[in-house]
Amino acid sequence: EIHAEVQLKSYGKFLEEYTSQLKRIEDALDDSVGDVWDFSLDPIALKLLPYEQSSLLELIKTENKVLNKVITVYAALCCEIKKLKYEAETKFYNGLLFYGEGATDSSMVEGDCQIQMGRFVSFLQ
Repeated sequence: EIHAEVQLKSYGKFLEEYTSQLKRIEDALDDSVGDVWDFSLDPIALKLLPYEQSSLLELIKTENKVLNKVITVYAALCCEIKKLKYEAETKFYNGLLFYGEGATDSSMVEGDCQIQMGRFVSFLQ
């Protein structure tokens, strides 16, 4: 019982010291967090992004051959979807957003809708 009390006091003292140490570290880090990069003092900045040269097939390796095939198919589909999304955003979004803008029903002459649609079909090809 006395031994347990000694251990408890020792543990309490450890926690207090550890808490104060963490507080000192936090205070030291808070001072430097607000520093902003000054272009006039340091005109060059490096943007280092991790680059991995391993292929998709190297990353997908399990003991189960069927699972490997399924995961490979899904991973290839995800890559294809990412490419198609980029193509849609760069080529088609603006045209789809602004199709029919600027023309009102009252200002349209008969046949203008068909001409506009014909021009839009060539955009989609």
